[in-house]
Amino acid sequence: MLKKLVFLFALLAMANAVTLRKWIASHEKACYYASADAPGKKISFYFAVQRGGNYDIDYDVEGPNNRQLFKGEAEREGDFIFTATQAGEYAFCFKNGLSTFTDKLVEFDIAVEDEKRDDDIAKREKRDEVMNSVVSIAGDLHLITKFMKYFRTRENRNFATVSSTESRVWWFSALQSLSVVVVAVIQVYAIQALFTAKRTRL
Repeated sequence: MLKKLVFLFALLAMANAVTLRKWIASHEKACYYASADAPGKKISFYFAVQRGGNYDIDYDVEGPNNRQLFKGEAEREGDFIFTATQAGEYAFCFKNGLSTFTDKLVEFDIAVEDEKRDDDIAKREKRDEVMNSVVSIAGDLHLITKFMKYFRTRENRNFATVSSTESRVWWFSALQSLSVVVVAVIQVYAIQALFTAKRTRL
């Protein structure tokens, strides 16, 4: 039983993950790095633009020796899992080159597994029921975390849309009220000028 508990905690702590939020200024390029000390490790990379402009940004993922792995332009979010083919440092870069004045808030997550995943089906079948349940729970937790990130991104974007709409409605209402006041004043002066002209004729 003790071995099973140790396996559970090891499985839940199998990845070194870093979740960050960064404001990327206009025309700025920001890079972050993760190291794989051996080939075969799984590296996951997730990002989502939370605020700014059209919620899009350029990204670039490079492996050791500046070998390009992934690249995208004007992307709102991305989620990648790949296997490190060689040990070394992997770069994850964002570039806000599409925006002239707008800064953008990017939330991203980089995780490197400490252990290789067991891809041998025969070994999987040898696990007992408890071990398989632990693996299933860990997978479900990872899936729940991804859904939470997605819904948080949608919430931030919808809140920004609501705030923008509220601001536009307020300014439109203020402009409309000001127009009513201006028209009323013009009408008063027009009527006053009309009666003044009639009195002058008499």
